[in-house]
Amino acid sequence: MVTDISAPKPRIAIFGGTFDPIHLGHINSVKLLCEHLEFDRVHFVLSARPPHKGEISASIEDRFTMLKLALDGDPQFIADDTEIRRQTKSYTIDTVETFKTRYPNCSISVIIGGDSLLSLPTWHRYAELLDQSNWVVLNRPGFKLQLPAELAQRLVASPAGLNSVNDGQIWVFQHSEFAISSSEIRAELSNQPSVGPATERLAHKPLKLCKEFLSESVFNYIKTQQLYRIRGMKPEQVKDQVVAALEDIKGHDIRVIDIADISDFADFMVVASGTSDTHVKALARSASDSLRKQGVKPLNQDGADVGEWVLVDFGDVVLHVMRPEVREYYDLEKLWDEDVRALVKKHRAEQDD
Repeated sequence: MVTDISAPKPRIAIFGGTFDPIHLGHINSVKLLCEHLEFDRVHFVLSARPPHKGEISASIEDRFTMLKLALDGDPQFIADDTEIRRQTKSYTIDTVETFKTRYPNCSISVIIGGDSLLSLPTWHRYAELLDQSNWVVLNRPGFKLQLPAELAQRLVASPAGLNSVNDGQIWVFQHSEFAISSSEIRAELSNQPSVGPATERLAHKPLKLCKEFLSESVFNYIKTQQLYRIRGMKPEQVKDQVVAALEDIKGHDIRVIDIADISDFADFMVVASGTSDTHVKALARSASDSLRKQGVKPLNQDGADVGEWVLVDFGDVVLHVMRPEVREYYDLEKLWDEDVRALVKKHRAEQDD
């Protein structure tokens, strides 16, 4: 069998994002792009744990479920869980290297927005990353690109330029329909009244952006799961609500630990004790019920079936309720003392270098 070495390589694109939530601006922009660049597949890679903590409201599981719902039925688009499975920070260089290993006979391109292109020199292992793939830029309408010389010299005038040169080239797609942001959709959802069933809340007043830019399946999932209500309360407000609920039914030795500067998963950890398994479960239930009335649904709960130690994850706030002897044995507070915090900060700084 003779292999035709002149045959073009299959073309795969990586389009990464937090997708919080995935919307039609994302999808339609890429569809329009694919009319100019004939990608065999576009992998929508969920940025599960972005290195620079931003405004992420929905859990990894919810965001990936919405991504799968939005892309269902389009064989060219794939909801990709590479960065979820990696269990570490979502660095693009690691993802590109994974794709090059996984698809050694394919041409790899990374799709990013114009604002991301400007920040590219700050990305992890930037010097290596730049040459690992070609770059396709979805430039938002009216967004002016003023590139540093190192990036400007890599620009090609047309998508054909990406076919004829080595990796490390940049083509800017100037006709994108990427004219909506996920933050605008979250803001619209979080402004809904926080009383009554979720479906009634979301139908209470017009949701113009959601109706226009969310697929029906994603919008229905958001309604069913009561997502994005937590953005209606700041982390400090959620923390205060948790503490108040614990105090209402005599929680013991309530302690709040600010972990925002050393944690990627929460801003506050609240630890409290209950006098018995029944009391522990009642304290956790009181906090959950109190926040549900404000439209905040816990992302996860563990241990309520036993009662020795119940963990409730409210996103920006994580609650641990334990019996005193369990709390003394595991000594969670010790894990966050000043010496440990200093070591964590040092390790994070070394990882980011």
